[in-house]
Amino acid sequence: MYLSQFFTEYDDTLSQNLNIDPLGMTMIWSALGQRIFKNRVSSISNDVRNYTLNLVHHLAIKELVDSSIRLTGQVSNLYPNIDSLSFKQACLIHAENLFVYSMLEGSNQADKQVGTLGILGASKGRKKQNSDGKFNATLTFTHTAKSNLLVRQLTLGVSGRYKTPFIEMQFFDKEYRYKHPNFEPSWRLASELVDSRPALKQVKEHLKQHFKVLLSTDSKEPQCCFSDVMPALKEAYTLAFATPEVVGSLTKEFWLSITGLNQGAAGTLYDVIEAHKQDSEQPLKPEQLFNIALSKCEDKEEKHKLQQIIDVEPFLAECEMLFRLVMSERIQSSEDLYEKYLELGRTSDTLPNLASSLVDKIAIQQVLTGIANGRYKKLLKLAQLPSEDDQHGFIKVVQHLLRYHAEIMIRRGQSTWVEQDNKGNFRCNIKLAKEPNKSNSPINTWYHRYYINEFHQLISGLEGQAQTVQQT
Repeated sequence: MYLSQFFTEYDDTLSQNLNIDPLGMTMIWSALGQRIFKNRVSSISNDVRNYTLNLVHHLAIKELVDSSIRLTGQVSNLYPNIDSLSFKQACLIHAENLFVYSMLEGSNQADKQVGTLGILGASKGRKKQNSDGKFNATLTFTHTAKSNLLVRQLTLGVSGRYKTPFIEMQFFDKEYRYKHPNFEPSWRLASELVDSRPALKQVKEHLKQHFKVLLSTDSKEPQCCFSDVMPALKEAYTLAFATPEVVGSLTKEFWLSITGLNQGAAGTLYDVIEAHKQDSEQPLKPEQLFNIALSKCEDKEEKHKLQQIIDVEPFLAECEMLFRLVMSERIQSSEDLYEKYLELGRTSDTLPNLASSLVDKIAIQQVLTGIANGRYKKLLKLAQLPSEDDQHGFIKVVQHLLRYHAEIMIRRGQSTWVEQDNKGNFRCNIKLAKEPNKSNSPINTWYHRYYINEFHQLISGLEGQAQTVQQT
């Protein structure tokens, strides 16, 4: 019997990055953005090399499990069932560490063109490097933290970051169970890809052989020194995964097809980005990109996804801009704050009018669920404020926004960033924000980017363009 997967709603009270989203809008804009990208692209999954590395590693492990390999000795006591989550996690961590050290060692060799930018764990891996450019790291086969090169590697490593997209593409469930009728088409396509690309196939085959040798040792937690790892496996990694561009040249059509990123709204955005890739001096702003895509998208439902973002973002961006304005001084009087707002070309009706334009667009509210839906509706209550084109009306808008902010922070168990004191002044309790100005914050300027930067990153690898990844 096959079990359905159950996913809990994202809760930003559990996030480690609470200091960057004081209005809790990530839940709103990300829900709208992921309607387009379907969890294939995110802030942590946007690199074609890592996508493909995860695919090859899982395929090697799947074939190892399907071969009914039998573990013996002490390791069989720890992993009596090789089709278990813990065994597969141990394999994934071990393979990722092998990859990191292979790539770092290869980058030190003049005859290899290996790029390490964007390799997760590269910084920590370099600490194991000898003066001769070799690595003497000991790799332990276990699913526990003892084997981790990265802190919390099961979550922050390649397999963790790309787990959700692979679940969505039906490669496995959250327990890494590969066997399910719904998963067979994805694995068939993956096998066809890897086996038709000699460079990728070499990695898979050598990795399987490495595991067979490693797991034949009579140890509870098998170990190997990286210097003793078969050279053919190291070589295979550096050839197949030399750079994201190399990987993109091998896998572009596969990834575009299986992710569906060449279809619908995402496909239209892809086409617009590619059509304007030469405009490096004046790249398209997100609002320009979405509007061009809207004019070119032919599918009615997909067009609607673009339109909803185009409708919502000016309102969300204005809320963010006003909040940053309140944060731009340690203490501001109501009069001073109002004057600054007017200088930005706004009035006390700017936000209420934007909210009013969205109230009847019920379809947007239906997209948002749970906490995100509640937050969006609370922001839309700005439309209910009485129209007062003066300082008094403006202060009511600010007070509404600050009450909303306070609710967010209370839910997180944190203090408010800004508040109004008993004298009517507005106080900022944390580091000041840069004050918006009219030139960089005209009305209808977008603040959130709806994964467009990450989509650009993925496209650059698929199309063999220069990467701008931050090294980890």
